[in-house]
Amino acid sequence: MKKKVIYIAIVIIFIIALIITAVKGLSVNLKYAQGYTITFTVGKEINLNEIEQIAKNVLGKNELLVQRVELFNDSALIKTRDEVTAEQLEELCNKINEKYDVELTKDSFEMTYETNIRLRNVVEPYIIPIGLSTLLILGYYAVRYKGAKKMLELLKYLLIAEGLLYSIYAIGRVQVNELTMPIGLMVYTLVIIIYTAICESNMNNKATKSRQVRN
Repeated sequence: MKKKVIYIAIVIIFIIALIITAVKGLSVNLKYAQGYTITFTVGKEINLNEIEQIAKNVLGKNELLVQRVELFNDSALIKTRDEVTAEQLEELCNKINEKYDVELTKDSFEMTYETNIRLRNVVEPYIIPIGLSTLLILGYYAVRYKGAKKMLELLKYLLIAEGLLYSIYAIGRVQVNELTMPIGLMVYTLVIIIYTAICESNMNNKATKSRQVRN
């Protein structure tokens, strides 16, 4: 009875998560969100903290993404959720010129609009490796434990664990970021390790009891 209640609760959580995703979508951090990017090259080594501080002062935004673009440390990318005006771009240019003693113009700054990255684009690189790994593990389970029962139970627990993780992101409005997939892989691995340990323990206990009965 307890298991049925737990499974019903899990299904309800999944449904709520799916509804929220359909209505609001998942929350994503600025790296994956729609917004405007400004790319520029200074021509000399830059300090990202200095660039970020200049950008915050000019754009008046606390949520900014500042990254290096090339290996030579002289190019940067600034991303913000809101459109940057011509006046702000001019001021940004002037402050960077002043800070690094260069003579950039507004034409030196390339501004583009980026749409929201879809979740499937984040997950897609992992689908084939995880799919193949899961098939191999399930095959091992079928041989090791002589049947499909343990194999199907493992698959069920994997789906529940990953579904609950997804629900936490959807219902809790936790932002999807570059750590999301590594966390998902960690949960995937832990479920396999824990369930395998339980299965091995049960098998050893049965073998011990069988030997005791024979003796």
